[in-house]
Amino acid sequence: MASIYHGRGASIGIGEESTYGTAVSRTNWRPLISSSLLRTIEKVPRPTLRTGAAGAMRRAHFISADNAGGSFQVECDYNSVGMFCKHLMGTVADTGGGPYDHTYTFANTLPTGLTIENIRGTGTSEVFEGCKISTGTFAVSAGGVMTFDAAVIAETSAARGSAGTPTIAATDAPVLHSHAGQLSFNSVNYDVIDMSLVVNNSLATRQKLGSAATLEPLRSDFQSVEMSVTVEVDDVLMAAYIADTESDAVITFTSGADVFKFTIHSAYLSEVSDPVTDANIVRQSLVLVGQSDGTDEGLKIEITNANASGTSN
Repeated sequence: MASIYHGRGASIGIGEESTYGTAVSRTNWRPLISSSLLRTIEKVPRPTLRTGAAGAMRRAHFISADNAGGSFQVECDYNSVGMFCKHLMGTVADTGGGPYDHTYTFANTLPTGLTIENIRGTGTSEVFEGCKISTGTFAVSAGGVMTFDAAVIAETSAARGSAGTPTIAATDAPVLHSHAGQLSFNSVNYDVIDMSLVVNNSLATRQKLGSAATLEPLRSDFQSVEMSVTVEVDDVLMAAYIADTESDAVITFTSGADVFKFTIHSAYLSEVSDPVTDANIVRQSLVLVGQSDGTDEGLKIEITNANASGTSN
């Protein structure tokens, strides 16, 4: 009988590659909420019209593409998501002397890539190499914990094998809903019910003759930053939407000396919706879109913690 295993204990380990697609040891580990990382081999019938001796069945197929990637979700932690932020944004600058400040900003070219080990609960482990974060989402709602979701494009993965023992950081400092300050936009502060910030790097696979796997994924379009938030209705925001107001939008989460701050540069409201559907307090759904102003590039993430390096765990 085949072994049965459970999802409990699932974790993800990452390491920075110096050469794209060359696997390295995993230095940072986080417990998983979920993972759909998978190697997907596309198998298609050959185009020949040849059949068997009887009947009308095709006789052969070939491998059209060998894809790898998917998505994973972890808790957002003040101390342990810096490596994800760097590979989502592009670069990090470390300052300070304890606590330390880490500022993540966009770069024209994303870092070389990550090796990601996906430990499948009490079961096997699968190592993905040449991993790029195509899309990253930070999300939190009232009463909840901030999460980070990453959509990943990988070059390939190794065969599943025995899982090792992940080294999870001893310091546990999740970013909680109760740590949030107000959202600042156009010199007005708003209490937020929920928020979701999405960075899309617009990466695309690059299959060439000679291999079924992709070359290093590169941008196929402009990158984008959008933050969706829900607030209790305020007609000032509808007025700003109509007036096409542009302003930095800032929201900060703080726990003691730890800080997690998002600044969306030159943000404008692309959507404002506040339908009246019942007798309760009317809520307003907003979408803020970041832009470059020639100096600031649409988004800055600032984390303050006790780590000297912005990519340590």
